[in-house]
Amino acid sequence: MSGTGDTWDGGVPAAADPGRERLRGETFLCFGWSGWEPGAQTWNQVLRRLAYRNRVLFVPPPLERTEVLGSRFAPNGSGGGLRHREDHLYVYRYPRFLPNFYKSRLLIRAIESARLSCLRRALSRIGGKRPILYLLHPKFRGYVGGLNEKMVMYHVLDEYSGYLGANKARLRAEERSLLDTADLTLCVSETLRDAKAGPGRRVVYVPNGVDFDQFVPDAGEEEETPEDLAAIPSPRAGYVGRVCDKLDYRLLLDIARAAPEISFCFAGPVLVVTRENRALFEEWAALRNVHLLGAKPLFEIPRYVRAFDACLMPYAMTREGRQRYPLKLHEYLAAGKPVVSVPLPCLEELHGLVRTAESAEGWVEALRGSFAENGDGERERRIETARRYGWDRVVIRIEDLVRETLASRGADAGTIA
Repeated sequence: MSGTGDTWDGGVPAAADPGRERLRGETFLCFGWSGWEPGAQTWNQVLRRLAYRNRVLFVPPPLERTEVLGSRFAPNGSGGGLRHREDHLYVYRYPRFLPNFYKSRLLIRAIESARLSCLRRALSRIGGKRPILYLLHPKFRGYVGGLNEKMVMYHVLDEYSGYLGANKARLRAEERSLLDTADLTLCVSETLRDAKAGPGRRVVYVPNGVDFDQFVPDAGEEEETPEDLAAIPSPRAGYVGRVCDKLDYRLLLDIARAAPEISFCFAGPVLVVTRENRALFEEWAALRNVHLLGAKPLFEIPRYVRAFDACLMPYAMTREGRQRYPLKLHEYLAAGKPVVSVPLPCLEELHGLVRTAESAEGWVEALRGSFAENGDGERERRIETARRYGWDRVVIRIEDLVRETLASRGADAGTIA
C-alpha cells in the first residue's frame, strides 16, 4: 500500500493548468455492460472527459433474443444505430437483427462477424480509423484484434469473479488472457492492482474520482432537505446506491438494534437476491429506525448526501469486497460529511479521515463520535481531500498513461479536424 493520497497521480497538478499538454485526436471504442447513463458510472465520467479532445464511441450491450423475437417480459426491444451525445461522444447500438444467441456456434460466429463490420462502419462515420479499445470486462476480450486497434486498455473497476452467478473459472481464464494482451491495465484500488499484476503486464493504480462541484455545499447557503428525508428524525446516518448483496446485513441489523436513536436512511433501488441476505434484509428493513427511500434521480443524489449527518459504507468484507473502491467515498467527502466504513484497504491512503469499524459496537461508537465531532475544520479537511480526486484530475492521469503507452509502442497520435 502506498500510504499517501498523492502517489497515484504521477505529478498531475492539484489545479488545472490550461497550458498543459493533453491527449487529443485519438479514438476510444468502449463496450459497456449497460446503456449510457450520464455520470452514473466510472466509465461515463472518464469517457465524457476524453470526448472533449478525442472521438469516443460507446457501445451498449446487444439486445437479447427475447427482446427481438418478443416475449411477455420484453416484447419490443429497441432499435440500433449511431447517436451523437455531446462533444465528440457517440453511442452506437447494434441493429435488432444482431441479438445475443447462445446456441449454434455457426450462428454466433456469423453474428460476431456482422457486429465487427457494423463497428467498422460506425467508426468510419465519426472519422475514427485505428481505435484505442477501452475494455471494462474480460467478456469483451473477443473484440481484441478485430478492429485494427492502436492499443488495448483494460479498466478494472471491481473483482468481477465475485459477482453473483459468475462462472469464476471461465471469467478468470478470460481475464488472464486479457491482462496478458492489454497494453495498459488501470485498477481502481491498490489491492486490485496487486492482484492483476504479473510479468510483462503494465498495471497501474488510478482511483475512482468525484464530480466535485455536484457534491460540495454552497458556502453560506441553506439547502432545503429533501421532503422524505426531512420527515425522518435526526441524527441521520445515510447511504446512497444499490441496496444489494454487497452489503453486510447481519452487521446492519446489529448496528440498527444497538442504536435505536439513529435513523438509518438508504437512498437507492433494492435488489437483494441470496436467500440468507434476503432473510436478514427483511428483518433489518422492518426496524423502526431503518428507512428505505427508494431509487432517486441522479441529479438529486448530492442533496441527499448533504442532508445526512454521517455517511455509511457497510460492505460485506469478502475477498472481493476488500478490493472495492466505492464511487461514493469521495462523493461523501466532497459534501463534507463524516464517513464510517468497514476497514477497506483503499481507505489507508486517506490518513484516518474515515472512521472504520468491524463490530456493531465499534460502528455505533464511530457514528456517535462522528455526530459529536463534526466541526468546520473536519468538514474542510474532507472537502479539500475530495478535491484532489476530482474526475478532471483523474482523467488527466489516464491521458498521461495512454500517451506514454502509445509512445512506447511507436504509435502516431491522431488528430480531430
